[in-house]
Amino acid sequence: MNITNKILLVAFILAVAVPLAFAGHHYHGYGHGKDMSWNMSDKDSNGDGTLSFEEFSAKQMDMLRAGFDMIDTDKDGKISVDEWNTFLKVHGVSPKA
Repeated sequence: MNITNKILLVAFILAVAVPLAFAGHHYHGYGHGKDMSWNMSDKDSNGDGTLSFEEFSAKQMDMLRAGFDMIDTDKDGKISVDEWNTFLKVHGVSPKA
């Protein structure tokens, strides 16, 4: 195998095989809670047999909203610098000065 073919093989592995390996790892349920449903009809809130982006991402949006609301301690719909720094400190991260 000449050097060009070796370079092409390595490029293929990096561009295609590695992402596919990670995708397979992810789609087998790693990192998801026990309440994760793989049944599409559970996500199809309007019952049209398809998933819109909003239906597809609803659970993640609920989780993001809960996280945002937790940080927004004064409940004004905005995260202030003080609220953000408190969040960082609680999680062991030093805010930048």
